Amino acid sequence: MTKFSLWLAAGSNNVLPSGDPFAHHLFMRCLFHAQHDPTIKFDVKTINVNRKSDDFKQTGLRRVPGIYANVDNDDAETFETEDEILDFLEFLKPSRGDDEDAENATCDLFRQFARFVKDVEHKDTALNTELYRLDKFLSDRGTKFLLSDDLAHIDCLVLTRLHSIRIAAKALKNYNIPTDLTHLIAYIRAGYETDQFRLSCPSDQDIILHWCELKDTPNLTAKDRAKLVRDEPVYSFSL
Repeated sequence: MTKFSLWLAAGSNNVLPSGDPFAHHLFMRCLFHAQHDPTIKFDVKTINVNRKSDDFKQTGLRRVPGIYANVDNDDAETFETEDEILDFLEFLKPSRGDDEDAENATCDLFRQFARFVKDVEHKDTALNTELYRLDKFLSDRGTKFLLSDDLAHIDCLVLTRLHSIRIAAKALKNYNIPTDLTHLIAYIRAGYETDQFRLSCPSDQDIILHWCELKDTPNLTAKDRAKLVRDEPVYSFSL
């Protein structure tokens, strides 16, 4: 049996996970693996990064995201760099299926989004190019998800990034995914229908707060920021 705790930074209410898309990806991946292997048992714990709890300190982790694991009742191990965490998840069932075409169709999407939302790229041309490329790939493949009609490892990455693009780009740049990208929109909707996505998803407010606090991204007024923190969590699962 594999037991582990996934530690994530807490969001604005100090309980629910923050809007970090990497954290969302990890949470969704853990749910994905647990669905396929009943011997996997994990829980998710959040911490205020400015006020780390004694429980967190006792794990030996120094930062989040991080995993504190006990595999087959052996001594506990910690994984806290991105490579360490992803390597740990790679050993869990089901094994990854390689698909170079799907990886090529999605490899530059998030980079172009980051350039756009950080105002490195003022126009949405490059981001739209990547979204249209993904839409064409989905059209040509003709499946519900990227590899088949079943959720796969790569979907946990791409769907969480697409959601971050939807929420943050709309709030900070007044950007909407083009409505003629019908296959892409159907793909996002299919992701929203899965328990793995919905259970792992941060609130809209925390996604926006995560991005607006990064260097070079459009900032919010103190009033708008306070409203995001104060409001009840919202989850936009329709488009």
